[in-house]
Amino acid sequence: MRKKSILSSLIFIVALPSVLSQQKSDSASINLSDIEVNASRNKLYSEMGRLLTVIDKAEIVQIAVQSLDQLLDFVSGIDIRQRGTNGTQADISVRGGTFDQVLVLLNGVNITDPQTGHFNLDIPLNLSDISRVEILQGSSARLLGPNAFSGAINIVTENYKKRALNAELVVGSFNYFAPTVSGSLGTNRFRTFASVSHKSSSGYITNTDFDLTNAFIQSALNFRKAGKFDFQVATQLKDFGANGFYSLKFLNQRENSKIFLSSLKWALSYDGFSYNAQVYWRRHHDRFELDHNNPAGFNYHLTDVTGGKVSASKTGKFGKTTVGFDFRNELVFSNALGLAMDSLAVPFEKNVFFTKKYNRLVTTGLIDHSVRIGNWYLSLGVASTFSADFNFSNYGGMDIGYSIADNVKIYTSVNSATRLPTFTDLFLVNSNQKGNPDLKPEQSKTLEIGTNINSSTWKLNGAIFYRIGQNVIDWIKLDLTSIKYEASNLASVNASGADFSVEYNFQQSFLKRLCLAYSYLQLDKSAIGFDSKYALDYLKNKLTMRLDHSIGNHFSASWKVGYFDRSGNYDANTVLGSPTILKNYISYFIFDGRLIWSQKKYLVFADLNNIYNSSYADIGGLTLPGRSANIGLRLKLN
Repeated sequence: MRKKSILSSLIFIVALPSVLSQQKSDSASINLSDIEVNASRNKLYSEMGRLLTVIDKAEIVQIAVQSLDQLLDFVSGIDIRQRGTNGTQADISVRGGTFDQVLVLLNGVNITDPQTGHFNLDIPLNLSDISRVEILQGSSARLLGPNAFSGAINIVTENYKKRALNAELVVGSFNYFAPTVSGSLGTNRFRTFASVSHKSSSGYITNTDFDLTNAFIQSALNFRKAGKFDFQVATQLKDFGANGFYSLKFLNQRENSKIFLSSLKWALSYDGFSYNAQVYWRRHHDRFELDHNNPAGFNYHLTDVTGGKVSASKTGKFGKTTVGFDFRNELVFSNALGLAMDSLAVPFEKNVFFTKKYNRLVTTGLIDHSVRIGNWYLSLGVASTFSADFNFSNYGGMDIGYSIADNVKIYTSVNSATRLPTFTDLFLVNSNQKGNPDLKPEQSKTLEIGTNINSSTWKLNGAIFYRIGQNVIDWIKLDLTSIKYEASNLASVNASGADFSVEYNFQQSFLKRLCLAYSYLQLDKSAIGFDSKYALDYLKNKLTMRLDHSIGNHFSASWKVGYFDRSGNYDANTVLGSPTILKNYISYFIFDGRLIWSQKKYLVFADLNNIYNSSYADIGGLTLPGRSANIGLRLKLN
């Protein structure tokens, strides 16, 4: 009954405007700000040998979402496991991989957190600051380095070249309040973009309140002979109630984090050669309170990552050859993670000291060659990563593409990858978890076959894949009477699946765009006789549909429906120290909608989320919000 009700409601909502509106509009224009299209800008990965999914600015404006995790939740092959609302905290999984197996970049700079993948979506930006999101599914380690195990995501910010000043205010359910101010100034040679944003809410249940502030500045300077320099600096301050986030046995959890990052990139092309270099620094402060009423049990962490990357490419009649070198120094100070050290005062805290630390230097070298011969495209390469604790890890692969026509492509790829254990995997010990300093790096080999058809009115993407995973790291209970989850290398976890998406753009109709996507996934190892916390919980079936349409001049709407069927189970026992009680996940529907009124200088939108008030959870028994609403105003002040 619920399925029929949702589908019938969607049909009714879509059909209603055509009955009420006698005036058709050729387009549901969204012209709040100019959107730059620049095909020369570097992308995350070549689209010839793989499928690169890009969510552009126009889509971001159209969809009823308030944060990056909500935006990604409706992408085929992506599993977003939310713990809270509006970007409070979420884990990202690609094609059944864990949240630690995805590489995250900001404007091409690696911001993946070595302490834990739980922090990988701590992006110091408001959603309105993002120009596009690039998603590469499948291993991409040979070009992007370790940790691009199951996929990679690159967040690209605005790239204005003229004067602009914008403001946004969103208010909604659970006392949600989110103002943003952004602006840019520049010429063809120099430009600067800056943004300041804030989000707060009283929470949808007890101890789910949050307070989040972002500040971001990006500047670019172009010289005809010296190349292009790109600098970014950002910070994020976040405090949130973590009711049951990591265990249902601790409902008074709370977390406070502070992020600081900066990077400088340089690029130069000359006489067939391309040179690229970058240096970056990222610091993450974290205070985790397992029990907010017991300060003696708080965990404090400071993770410092400094890194750099250099590469050179030569393009000639035999193709393009790229040689690169990457280094990352990953350092953590903590009272819970690492090896014993002399005490060191914790920043921003009084009379609290770090007593442990751990440091590792990770270096990677790579060589890659790509060539296009007629309708064929071939790319192959190898890479090697070294760290003192884990020695050498070697990996590589190749991509082959064939253009049947200008807008029809088929491809196949075979790639291997590695991932080093996080600091949490190695060292965390508390009343609920126990790390393992003897863990080995994860290894994988992935085979993928796919196609891409892209015409003026419609496009289709499809892929099937098989991934062989060795030494996959998971937190498990081998004995269901055990209190603690322990980090362990599973012998093997192999994944097979398919991703499919189709999009149709209507012509001369109040209907504008219809998108349909389906993902299927199957892991060949199941948690029989033990409880898997992460690696064996995955979205087996994911079906999403989105429809955009106009209602009249300047008035439009976007609706999306999703069906999520998760495999796996979780510990439903809420009593500390008692045996595990396994409970299977249940499938659920989510129905969201956005209404938009747009003019040249302003845009007004109203969001309805979880319209049918479904009860659901992405992680454990942590129930997410029911029906909610937001209203927003965006102004172009200059």
